[in-house]
Amino acid sequence: MKKIMKDENTNDQRLKALFGEALGTTPTTEQTEQAWQEFITPRRASSRPRKNLYIGIASAAAILVLMLVLWPLMRLETPAESIQVFASLEAPKEITYSETGERMEVSTPAGTTTTITLSDGTEVLLSANSRLEYSKSFSADKREVKLVGEARFNVAKDAERPFIVHTRQLQTQVLGTVFDVKAYPQTPADVTLYEGKVEVSLNGDAPQLMQPGEQAFLNKKGKLQLAKASEETGKWAEGEFAFDNRDLKSVMQEIGSWYNISVVFHSRPLLEERIYFRMERVKEVKGVLQVLNDMGIAKFELADKKIVVTDKKV
Repeated sequence: MKKIMKDENTNDQRLKALFGEALGTTPTTEQTEQAWQEFITPRRASSRPRKNLYIGIASAAAILVLMLVLWPLMRLETPAESIQVFASLEAPKEITYSETGERMEVSTPAGTTTTITLSDGTEVLLSANSRLEYSKSFSADKREVKLVGEARFNVAKDAERPFIVHTRQLQTQVLGTVFDVKAYPQTPADVTLYEGKVEVSLNGDAPQLMQPGEQAFLNKKGKLQLAKASEETGKWAEGEFAFDNRDLKSVMQEIGSWYNISVVFHSRPLLEERIYFRMERVKEVKGVLQVLNDMGIAKFELADKKIVVTDKKV
C-alpha cells in the first residue's frame, strides 16, 4: 500500500511539473499549485488508485506541452510573394555605335541619353538603356527604324516617304511630327503624340489615327487603346521623374528601366498604390529610393543588385 502511495506521489510531482509547463513560462508556484489542485480534485474523489489514469493524464499533458511548443512554428507565415515588374537588360557601360554595312546601331547605358541626327534630318533623343537601329541612308519610298527602349522623335517632313518606327509590339507611321515611343522588353509599349498626326498599329492590325495630346497604349487585355496623355508624360526628356497619380508598378518600371536595375515587389496590393512623385533624374538610384522611403508608402531598398519593394509594416 505504501509503495502504491509513493508511486502516486512521484507521478503527481511529474504531472505537476508538466502541468506547470503547459500553463506557460510565467506562472508562479502558487498559481501552478492552485491550478493543479483544481485539476486533480475530481480525480481524488475516487478512493481507488487508478494507475492507468496517471498514464492517460501524463500523455495528455505531454501532448499539450508539445502543442504549445509547436504552435508558434505552425503559425509561421508562408514566404513573401515575389513579383518582378522589371528585369535588368544587357546594356553597355557607355554610349556605343556599331556599323554593319548600311545598318547603324546606337545603344545607351543606364542613366544616359544621347541625340542622333539621321540622314533625312530627323532628330532622335534616345533614352537610357535603349537601342536604335537605322540605315545610313533611307530608301526612296520610306524611312524605317527599329527601337528597343524609349526615344523622342522629331521627324523631318517628307510627304513622299513615311517615317516608320518598329518595336516589338507597335508600329508607328508618320510624315513629319514630334512623338515619344516607349518599348522596353517586359513592359507594355506606348506612343505619345505632341505635334502632327501619326498612325499606330498593333502587330499588323488596322492602324489608329492619333491626335496631338493623345497616348496610344496596350490595355490589360492586350488591345490598343487611345486616351488623353497626362501632363507629366514626356518629362523624361527634360531630365525629370514626374508621376501624377500613377500606380506604383509603372513608377518602379520607369525607375528600373532608367537605372537598368531589376525591381521586385513582395506585396501585391502595393502594385496598385497611387502616388504623386517628382524629382530630378539623379545619377544614383539610392537618392531616388531615399525620397520614396520618405513618402512612407512602402519600404524601398537595394538588395542583391535589385530594388525590393515591401510593405512598410513588415
